[in-house]
Amino acid sequence: MASPISLDTKLKINAAEIARRREAVQWADAHNRIEGQFPSPESEKIFEAFICGDIEQSEILPRLRALHRQP
Repeated sequence: MASPISLDTKLKINAAEIARRREAVQWADAHNRIEGQFPSPESEKIFEAFICGDIEQSEILPRLRALHRQP
């Protein structure tokens, strides 16, 4: 399935924003692990794309849903 959003144009975010995003994702990951939910390697790639500014926050959930619809 083709990506709904092109990664050709990377968002311009600074190091502080990258650190803020990484901390938010790590916090959410820790919370999910406490609940017994562990990320797949594919979902980790989606979150890393967000952290690095390759995708917006609004793109995370649609990509995760698309990922889990695959057979």
